Amino acid sequence: MWAREHANWTAEDWAKVLWSDESTFTQFQQARTSRVWRETSEEWSPDCVSVTVKHSPSRMFWGCFSAHGLGPIVPLAGSVTGSVYREIIQKQVLPTMKRFFPHGDGWFQDDNAPPHRSKIAIEFREEKSLRTLSWPAQSPDLNPIENLWDEIKRSLQK
Repeated sequence: MWAREHANWTAEDWAKVLWSDESTFTQFQQARTSRVWRETSEEWSPDCVSVTVKHSPSRMFWGCFSAHGLGPIVPLAGSVTGSVYREIIQKQVLPTMKRFFPHGDGWFQDDNAPPHRSKIAIEFREEKSLRTLSWPAQSPDLNPIENLWDEIKRSLQK
């Protein structure tokens, strides 16, 4: 249904979307399988070995971007609640939307995470007349910001 509704969107239409999401970054790689292509003589080379930590410190961030550029990356303390998300909309989303889409023709995208769908966040978006791109429930991560988060995480791992 969602794909059909947006099938005729042009590159110009998609350029009017402010993509957003949260992502958690850990200081050290945690126990997960990694594959490395190496020669036999490179077995203990630092480029072929990764340090793992059982309980690595982590931090969650919220960020956004559009075809017009990068928005802020905001460190988050603790859990993201409806109130926290409302504050993100007020202090980060609204100014970024105004900067990227001064004519008010932009769309704000977030996924269906519980804080995004909280009563306080929905009412605030409506109060501020924030145009929100509908997003399919239980969707795979189609949000292009996931690619940006992945780039940042890979750069940090190096």
